[in-house]
Amino acid sequence: MLPIMLLLPLTQPPPVEEGFVALSADAELTAWRLPRTGAWECRDNVIRRVTGGTLFTRRVSEDFTLRLDYRIGTGGNSGVFLRAPLSGRHSALGMELQIMGDHGRPPTNQSSGALYAARAPLVAANGPDDEWNALEVTLDGRHLRATLNGQVIHDFDLDDPEANRGLAPGIRLADRCPRGFIGLQDHGAPVEFRNVRLREAPEEGFSQLRFGRESQDGVLELAEGMERLTGMERLGDYEARLEFRVEPGAQAVWFARLDNDPKHAPLEIALADDTGRAPGREASGALLGMASTMTAASLPLGEWNDLRCVFEGWTVRVYLNEMPVLQVPSANLWGKFMYTPLQGVPGLEARKGKVEVRRVRVRPL
Repeated sequence: MLPIMLLLPLTQPPPVEEGFVALSADAELTAWRLPRTGAWECRDNVIRRVTGGTLFTRRVSEDFTLRLDYRIGTGGNSGVFLRAPLSGRHSALGMELQIMGDHGRPPTNQSSGALYAARAPLVAANGPDDEWNALEVTLDGRHLRATLNGQVIHDFDLDDPEANRGLAPGIRLADRCPRGFIGLQDHGAPVEFRNVRLREAPEEGFSQLRFGRESQDGVLELAEGMERLTGMERLGDYEARLEFRVEPGAQAVWFARLDNDPKHAPLEIALADDTGRAPGREASGALLGMASTMTAASLPLGEWNDLRCVFEGWTVRVYLNEMPVLQVPSANLWGKFMYTPLQGVPGLEARKGKVEVRRVRVRPL
């Protein structure tokens, strides 16, 4: 009989630090959105590129500490996306911390540890090619700090004028997304990541919005014909964040501010099945029937979408999976909503089929 020790995995992952969650501990990669089946694999706590396509987390993150080890060969190119949207130029809308097989070369804004095309690392801290490197990144509001193999490579404010000098408007670090997905980049080279773990900071100023009906395991089920749900908090200007998923053909709405007068037209933000649908007045994130979305940003059916709405007076801004999809100035809404109070309770209602909602949080502005 073989000794028991030979039947154990060759590599045991280290204990996960308090407050952190492991993102590389299961073979199914359940914390990640695979670009296609088999594109990446996870064995013995090591995530490996197989056929390619960038790997993104399933959940949006804002303030967090990310720790991981990576290994890449000479001449290889990869990166870690931070606060990135799922579409568009991830490294320009969010940020990319560059990973290169370039040991021994001086630091530039495209070398290992750089914020790609924006800021060089303070030192060239990557180890020899084909060896493991330890990376830690902390994003706290507008401050970024990163270490590579124990050496500080970034420690600055994204809004610092000096950090943005020479960068074009729209891709300045001060303009990057405040929230987004974490991604492991595919750039055609073999690359490995291990011991990936994440600690997220609480959302400052937000509280869970309670409704009159209890949720099932944290999920509110909305179905056509069910009674409208209204929040138990009266709000004026505020930001709302929630996650939703829909069944085929379904549609629900988020009411910005409801009052008891049926003559007052409510602001309604659509939550919908956008399969095969172009941006429009009924797409997810639209001001239902009034203002079209600017771009398509919904995830495939069955996946949880992240919705963020900001209501300031009659100005409405909506972000779907952290892509800006709606921005309507107050002047455009004044005629229809001039008699509707600027305070009221948020609400949810299904119009077609079934929609699930979870993690509803609000922050007064």
